[in-house]
Amino acid sequence: MTATTGLPAAELRRPRTVVVGTMFGSAAALMTFFGLLALYLNARSDARIEGTEWFPEGVVELGPSGFVFWTLILSTFTVRWAVQAIGNEDRRNAYVAMALTGLFGAAVFNQMWFILNDTGFALDGSTAELLFFVLNGTFIVFLILAVIFLALTTLRALFGQFGPRQDDGVASAALFWHVVSFMYWVTWIAVYVTK
Repeated sequence: MTATTGLPAAELRRPRTVVVGTMFGSAAALMTFFGLLALYLNARSDARIEGTEWFPEGVVELGPSGFVFWTLILSTFTVRWAVQAIGNEDRRNAYVAMALTGLFGAAVFNQMWFILNDTGFALDGSTAELLFFVLNGTFIVFLILAVIFLALTTLRALFGQFGPRQDDGVASAALFWHVVSFMYWVTWIAVYVTK
């Protein structure tokens, strides 16, 4: 019988505290956002029961918001590409994927700015206008946080802190990105499609 005590110890894997923290943060973000969405839907339901008009006809268009929807669909593929590439030690593709995802985030921000300006709504307007701003503004804040999270993750990856054995930062940024994208998809259906 041979002794195995001379073998080197296996490299310890870093605890996945970043992923767990991102899960809790994402859950808190979802609860906040869906609470605001519930207020919006409740107020719209009350307005319909009273027979009052929620939005003037043709003000909230489906086209620009659809571009945001499809841009976020594309971004979910690129952020998953970043996670897969960093896990395979393919740094060049990981950087390209994270940069593309960041550009998609900037494009979504630009399109949301256009949507908010195109409607002509005012914060001191009707309840519908205020809640439209609150819901879309909250999404924009979470989008900015997701882009910052991704940018910081990209910087850390550039300095070699993530790789096949330690990809939790990139996976966490991807998780939060998916949560923010999901927020908009629900908003798109509840606000823009069903009006």
